[in-house]
Amino acid sequence: MKAEQPAAYFRTNTGMDKEVIVLNTAESKNQLASYLKHADFETEQLLLRFVTEDDMPEVARTWPADHHPLSDGEAQEAIAYMRGNYERNMKGSIFHLCLAVCGKDHPGTIMGWCGLDGTRNHAEPEIFILLDEEYRNKGYGTQCVKELLRVAAEEYALSGVHGGCDKENIASARAMEKGGMVQYGTEENGDPLFRFCASV
Repeated sequence: MKAEQPAAYFRTNTGMDKEVIVLNTAESKNQLASYLKHADFETEQLLLRFVTEDDMPEVARTWPADHHPLSDGEAQEAIAYMRGNYERNMKGSIFHLCLAVCGKDHPGTIMGWCGLDGTRNHAEPEIFILLDEEYRNKGYGTQCVKELLRVAAEEYALSGVHGGCDKENIASARAMEKGGMVQYGTEENGDPLFRFCASV
């Protein structure tokens, strides 16, 4: 990965009680659409979930801004920023999707972050993942990649996903390959470039 990017270019259901929305009006259908847009995702062992204000202590502890603890105010700003981005994402277009990575056995503890960044290309965003050191090399990165690619194709109807990492970052490259991405080239400095093409 590039220095300013997550440890690998690399979303799930919590199993917790969920709000039930009754579809008896156009307004409630809009509420459901908004709710589904913020439904969490899951892998075999992980929850990849949207953050809420309840996550403020964990966001303050783990947010990647130089990976130093944030003040409560900074954490609130980070959450507002992420939730604002969630509202801008839609079928066929990702602005920025950042999800907390948590274990199913400890859903309140944020192990890291993952998502899709559409800054350069809304239809084919870049995948990213940043796990805290104690959670690396356990297969979690591959699980994140697989689920993010599924989400990109099935939930957001994107045409593809791009990724990359530093050439020395063998673990990230392996996670992308095992997760379903294919290396298609390298940058001038030798860093590998990956892509996932969604079937239409």
